Amino acid sequence: RTPGFTIVFDSKGGTDVPAQNQMYGQLLEQPEPPTREGYIFDGWYEDPACDILWDVEEDIIETDMTLYAGWQKIE
Repeated sequence: RTPGFTIVFDSKGGTDVPAQNQMYGQLLEQPEPPTREGYIFDGWYEDPACDILWDVEEDIIETDMTLYAGWQKIE
């Protein structure tokens, strides 16, 4: 087992994004954004409802976590 924490990305219907292992207090490595037919990716969120945006430049890793892809439907 790798020391540190595992960050899993739930692309919510988009292309797969590989999990990352990071140490406590590190910033997330910005993954390649997923793609999804008919939608525009609008960031990673801490909650499945996509209310709490994860700030990749500010928020630090403190635990194992899942981040959820936010999508805007293309009109």
